[in-house]
Amino acid sequence: MKTTLATLCGAVAAACVVEPQPVVAPREIAVAEPPPQPMAEAQPMPRDPRAIWISGYWHWTGLQYTWIPGHWEIARTGVQWLPPRYVVRDGVYYYVPGGWRR
Repeated sequence: MKTTLATLCGAVAAACVVEPQPVVAPREIAVAEPPPQPMAEAQPMPRDPRAIWISGYWHWTGLQYTWIPGHWEIARTGVQWLPPRYVVRDGVYYYVPGGWRR
């Protein structure tokens, strides 16, 4: 009995389950310097009335800052989006990732 690549791919795809990202507590990451000023962005109209706007922000990759553009996401029940933030303690900058929180 021959098994084709398409059959195998179909079987693997059928076994995949997409789960929403878990709601986790933030962890602080020490960074080399403060982020650049936020970029100006146009906020397009949402495609879904349940969507909320997630503003663009600078994300620390471990080596440098990378701009994450603003986008719409479907609001989740029982949680709220908290944007990433930067705090300074004892002269050290810390990046606190954003995410969905209860």
